[in-house]
Amino acid sequence: TTPPAEPRRSRWPLSDLPREVPILVGVNFLVAVGFGIVAPALPLFAKEFGVGNLAAGAVISVFALMRFVSALGAGRLADRIGERLVLGIGIGIVAVSSLLAGLAQSYTQLVVLRGAGGVGSAMFTVSAMALLLRAAGPEQRRRASGAFQAGFLFGGVAGPAIGGAVPGI
Repeated sequence: TTPPAEPRRSRWPLSDLPREVPILVGVNFLVAVGFGIVAPALPLFAKEFGVGNLAAGAVISVFALMRFVSALGAGRLADRIGERLVLGIGIGIVAVSSLLAGLAQSYTQLVVLRGAGGVGSAMFTVSAMALLLRAAGPEQRRRASGAFQAGFLFGGVAGPAIGGAVPGI
């Protein structure tokens, strides 16, 4: 008799992880691409309102500041109403605030909208990580969180490259 064949291992590193993991990796990649496309253009757009370099840079910083300030609240909200809902609302806030920021008529509008985007980003990031850790088993969490971060980092590299290739950005 012949011994049973060993199961074939897929070359795709996420194939044995729960379905939510590659989906979250993909979403994280797309979020980072979007951020990477607009981030280099934001200070230039801000300068069109007649502000100096410090104020132009603050448009980027306010996003990060609001992520920092709202992260704990985003975690509490995810505990209260669920990670999936907070994730969806957070991505929606980022998308709408980014669109509206591109249409801003004043520096103040731009800063407020970028700050709102930071809150939405915190909601997305915190709830996505909680969902990732809930979906992946203890023996899968290292690979799942590594893939999640890799998706974001690869998107952060791809975003500025894509944005730089688009005329007018």
